[in-house]
Order: sequence, then C-alpha cells, then structure tokens
Amino acid sequence: MGTLARMGLLAGAGGLLYNWLSRRQAAKKPAPVFSSGVTRDAGPDTQSGIDKGQWDKIDEQADESFPASDPPSNY
Repeated sequence: MGTLARMGLLAGAGGLLYNWLSRRQAAKKPAPVFSSGVTRDAGPDTQSGIDKGQWDKIDEQADESFPASDPPSNY
C-alpha cells in the first residue's frame, strides 16, 4: 500500500473520529456562560419561609427580575 493511500485512510479515520466526538459534545448542551444551570420559578409559591400575605407587587417584580442589578421601576 502506498504512502498516499495510508495518509488518506488516516485522514478519513481522523475525520470520522472528529465528527463523532463533536456530535457527542453537542448533545450535552452546556449551561450559559457564568451560570450554574440551576433556575427556579419566580413567586411566593416557590420560596420557603415566606408568608404569602406579605408578598406584594414590588416583591414579585423584584423576584422576577433577579439576577438583574436594577430594582423594579416602581420601587
């Protein structure tokens, strides 16, 4: 077998390996940058130790806007 044929087979095998590995990595779906990937729903129902009677509109808006750095506009 000639050198060129060996190089062709090696390149083909490398291409197949690269394709398989890249598809395997894409299936993992990484979390967004600087994120732990853990999220929760907003609102008093999803928090423990909160009295729902004390939860007002501003509390809800602040909870929904987290982790934004700005407070709600009607604060």
